[in-house]
Amino acid sequence: MPSAISGKNHFQGMKVLYQNCATMSTTPNPTLTFWTRISQPTRDIIISLLVIASVFLLSAKLDLSEKFIAWALAHESLQLDEFPLVLFTAAFVAVWFSRRRMREMIAEVNRRSVAEQASQESQRLFKTLFEQGLSGNFIADLNGNILLCNPAFNAMSGNSASTLNLKKAMGRRWGDICLQLQTSDKVDIPELTLTRPDNAPWVVTARLTRALDNPHSSQQNIYGFFADITEQHLAERELAVLLKENQALARHAMQVQEEERRNIAREIHDEMGQYLTAIRLELASLPKEGHSFIGEFSARINSHVEHIQQAVRGLIHRLRPTALDAHGLAEAIEQLVNEWKRQHPAIECQLMLDKHYPSLPEKTSIVAYRIVQESLTNIARHAYANRVAIRLIRTHGILSDILTVEVQDDGVGFNPHLPRAGFGLSGMRERVEAEGGTFNIRSERKGVVISATLPFNATPKVIQEN
Repeated sequence: MPSAISGKNHFQGMKVLYQNCATMSTTPNPTLTFWTRISQPTRDIIISLLVIASVFLLSAKLDLSEKFIAWALAHESLQLDEFPLVLFTAAFVAVWFSRRRMREMIAEVNRRSVAEQASQESQRLFKTLFEQGLSGNFIADLNGNILLCNPAFNAMSGNSASTLNLKKAMGRRWGDICLQLQTSDKVDIPELTLTRPDNAPWVVTARLTRALDNPHSSQQNIYGFFADITEQHLAERELAVLLKENQALARHAMQVQEEERRNIAREIHDEMGQYLTAIRLELASLPKEGHSFIGEFSARINSHVEHIQQAVRGLIHRLRPTALDAHGLAEAIEQLVNEWKRQHPAIECQLMLDKHYPSLPEKTSIVAYRIVQESLTNIARHAYANRVAIRLIRTHGILSDILTVEVQDDGVGFNPHLPRAGFGLSGMRERVEAEGGTFNIRSERKGVVISATLPFNATPKVIQEN
């Protein structure tokens, strides 16, 4: 009985404690209640102690242990006295597995926490890459509406990405791109011109890809990446216009130069040539009998005049080869090469050309002749060559016929990429490009190959486009 009385007193005490706790929980506190101020582990310990105390008091009040023991003694054959040990063992095993399961759960929570942090970091990096990139990135539906874009795309579209429709901006090109994305993963466009809402010029380098956002959905969006090249495109277009103007000016300047050379050569031939001839005739008519010194001086003067005449012929030939006007390009180059071989007999020079060329345009003939003339001059001055090969080849093209001029030597060579002090090579390049042709120089360890292609029998529009 004393145990029952003490258990009753304890039960009353626990009842009072529960009432106090309930009163404290319902009493409003302007700051924090007692229960919320303590930590969760402390609250768990308190709840566990309360449950254990409640079970103990309930067992003491109802004498459950004595009743169980009396019932077990009445059924001793069932070995029920071993039942507490079994329960203790079962409780211990349950606690053991619970602790292990708790460790596994804690490890799983930690792994998920780490994975979540890594996912958040990866999402932050991709968000930074998407928003801070210089290229314009966007996601659009098949109707061309912008679903998502980064600030770079919004800036290059004139801050009007919300109202921009790519289907309207690209026109028929958008439908072609959608069709291509049905059979390929991506479409690359080196230069794409779009129409901005403010009608400003907009040229981009684009890559468009298709991506299925939801495997269970048939809705397919288009992912795009734009690099704005509007300024570069406008600058290139302006440079192209300036280049065409410069080529036209260079072509006109060379025509004026050739015409002036022709006039100078004609004036020298007509004026100086006839006076030199008159001097020689006058010298030949002088009496030589009885005046030996007159004959001697006239011979000297005649020799000087002849030398001047040869120099004048060479000057006229350099200014404007008469064979070029009289016989054409093949005869003029043949005379040029023969004269050069006479001046440089130690160098072997081979000339390969077709003497049955039909009449070429005057501009083409002059440019080809000047290329061969300047190349031979450079070889004589700088190449230290033993062999020279000159080729003139005519081919028939679709838009125009092409004359190829090639001069090759086996001299010391040079680096064509380094700047040079002279203007011979640059002058040849300007002449060729002014006529719409191409000019190339190749030089390796030894020797130089100069080649030029000149179109002719073509309209000025074709030359300008080339």
